[in-house]
Amino acid sequence: MVSTTVVGSYPRIGDAPEEQALRRAIAKFDEGVLTEKELRKIERSVVREVIQEQRAAGIALPTDGQVTWYDSQSHFARHLSGVEVDGLVRYFDTNTYYRQPVVGGPVRWREPSVADEWRYASSVAEGPLKAVVTGPYTLASLAKADGRPKPELVGEFADAIAKEVRALRGAGANRIQVDEPAITRNPQDVALLSQSLETIASEKGKAWLCLFTFFGDVAGILDDLTALPVDNLGLDLVQGDRTWKALAGQGSRVPLTLGVIDARNTRRDDPGRIAKAAVALKGKVPLGESYVSPSNGLEFLPRGKAREKLRLVADTAKLLEAGL
Repeated sequence: MVSTTVVGSYPRIGDAPEEQALRRAIAKFDEGVLTEKELRKIERSVVREVIQEQRAAGIALPTDGQVTWYDSQSHFARHLSGVEVDGLVRYFDTNTYYRQPVVGGPVRWREPSVADEWRYASSVAEGPLKAVVTGPYTLASLAKADGRPKPELVGEFADAIAKEVRALRGAGANRIQVDEPAITRNPQDVALLSQSLETIASEKGKAWLCLFTFFGDVAGILDDLTALPVDNLGLDLVQGDRTWKALAGQGSRVPLTLGVIDARNTRRDDPGRIAKAAVALKGKVPLGESYVSPSNGLEFLPRGKAREKLRLVADTAKLLEAGL
């Protein structure tokens, strides 16, 4: 059965007054009016709303929307030894920024980054919930680490994220996704990525593990990625349009998450056209065990448009299922 999921992030703030509670809370927290405990309570109410919105739109495997994340880099870096968080740097080719991790010593896992957040979100999810971690290759690639050999740095981040996966399993997570957008910019480093995923997979136990690449194509390294020790491979098939051809020619032994709904453009996608293109992969890809999703996190869209994109994901999955 073709199912539905999301990549990770979701708009925390919308246009309606009731959808701006977190913005008001953060402002009051910065002014010293709101305590950290009070801010966390409001964050949790938004997490609940975000999960409910995903479920209502027909998403079978939602996330917590990464409501508490400032960005995908510093959210993990601040829980690691040997790393400090510095100034703002543009996040790939988006109009958002991340606080750059600066490596000053050996990178070591100190405490969980997302396990407690997942535990709460799961308690209100009323169904399966996917945990998401930033991958070690992307963490190493976007960090500032003067003089450190990249293989060594990726290896240290991999050990740390493997421990985070262990903590997530301990919290009860059995569906875990590793985000590695940086590999689309440096496909020549696929061997480094492979080694880091083997480290993480050694801690996954019986959990379902997904690797998701986005912000570009992976056509040239598709065979390498489908050979990784993962249960699912997520692909951006919007910015990574060339990957469609690679899939048609090479196929995939592992089920996929087909990132076919454009998460960076407000225009309405065509579920019929997309489903037809996906059906053409029948026999090459285990479509019946795969997911349909946005191409990347939905944080780049207005919240109303994000809801619309979720419905388009669900519509596409239904049409794909009917065509198989």
